[in-house]
Amino acid sequence: MKRTKNINHASFRKSWSARHLTPVALAVTAIFMLAGCEKTDETVSLYQNADDCSAANPRKAAECTTAYNNAVKEAARTAPKYASREDCVAEFGEGQCQQAPAQAGVAPENQAQAQSSGSFWMPLMAGYMMGRLMGGGMAAQQPLFSSKNPASPAYGQYTDASGKSYGAAQPGRTMNVPKTAMAPKPATTTTVTRGGFGESVAKQSTMQRSAAGSSSSSRSMGG
Repeated sequence: MKRTKNINHASFRKSWSARHLTPVALAVTAIFMLAGCEKTDETVSLYQNADDCSAANPRKAAECTTAYNNAVKEAARTAPKYASREDCVAEFGEGQCQQAPAQAGVAPENQAQAQSSGSFWMPLMAGYMMGRLMGGGMAAQQPLFSSKNPASPAYGQYTDASGKSYGAAQPGRTMNVPKTAMAPKPATTTTVTRGGFGESVAKQSTMQRSAAGSSSSSRSMGG
């Protein structure tokens, strides 16, 4: 009788494991799949200016203008700042830089440097990403920058203030991006050394390619 009880208990444990572990494993897989979907569930459009947006959304001209103006303000707050025009031009190309507005805010230890050189410099906003225009609500926006210096890793690309690339600098495109892409970036409070922003773009591009490769491998393994 004892032997029979032992066999039954073992069988019960195996049966319990088969019944309960499999659903758990499936649940975990489902969670990861949902998480993956949530990372790219923000649809955005890329525009060069408010006119481009208005042309694509004739009935939303006012919203387009507001989104563009907000992106310009965000660019002044978050764009990479340089101690000299030469440093900025070396990164973004001739005619692609402007003096940063005083309200952009830079760390106190850099104020003397700004006063001696006249001002800090920043790249022009080359375009902006904008979320879908929903009735009664404001669309999120994110300024984009682009380099015209062939030697820069940011050459011909749309990048945000963190250096993350969003492909070729071609307005009029629609794409899916992580929700975090539209979150406000931290204000720039220190100056960037010459070539520093390009290094950030290169690092971000490497990370993006690595993440894309990992995602592709996961999908292949999943069948």
